[in-house]
Amino acid sequence: MNRIKSILKISEQGVSRPYLCSDESGGIRWCKGCHTGFRAIVSEWICARLAGALGLPVPEFEIMRLDVSVFRQWRMLQNGNVPEIVTDFNPYVFGSLNVENSKDVFDAKSELSHVDTKLLAKIFWFDLLVRNTDRTDFNSNLLVNGSVYIIDHNNAFDPNFSASGFLSEHILRECRAALSVTELKDFKKSAVELANGSFLDEVWGEMPEEWTESVEAILPLPRIKASLQEGCDVGIA
Repeated sequence: MNRIKSILKISEQGVSRPYLCSDESGGIRWCKGCHTGFRAIVSEWICARLAGALGLPVPEFEIMRLDVSVFRQWRMLQNGNVPEIVTDFNPYVFGSLNVENSKDVFDAKSELSHVDTKLLAKIFWFDLLVRNTDRTDFNSNLLVNGSVYIIDHNNAFDPNFSASGFLSEHILRECRAALSVTELKDFKKSAVELANGSFLDEVWGEMPEEWTESVEAILPLPRIKASLQEGCDVGIA
């Protein structure tokens, strides 16, 4: 397992406030740990793995170890006024590779005009499948540096998901019709096969027990599988 070598800073933006870290292989990563909640990092891992399996553009990601001693030493330098990304109970973080020379997307029509609209449509439908309502006009969780990347799925599997609200607020809502009926059917079929096969069981088993045991009561694997199936059944014109 790749380890975090040092903490560089904590983000001043975003509710989850990820930490920018350097790992032992020289990579720079945005890391989320127990300070975001175990439900959040479990959702991050499952959605990143699902997105990758469906051919969607996610920055390289790993489950990584951040020794508590490294964090505590850095926290001392910050006068202790930072949230705990790791603890003695949980020394693991979700690490997403920093996308260099990228910027947040605020206007999909102008900033993503060079991106294949079929890909953008798949991102829209993926968010519907995983019930991710956190990709809006005001908070796109899209990065662009020539290519487009999807990030931040910590709010997926939203139990209060509203299809009408999703449609009115999603930043890529105008791209949803770029897939033909057959292409959308095939995309959903691939997602259902991942949900019903052994894939999600394998993904679940990749996570530390500290994570999975902490979410058994609020986001168990059967509920995730059911949520994906329900997402595939949601109809949006």
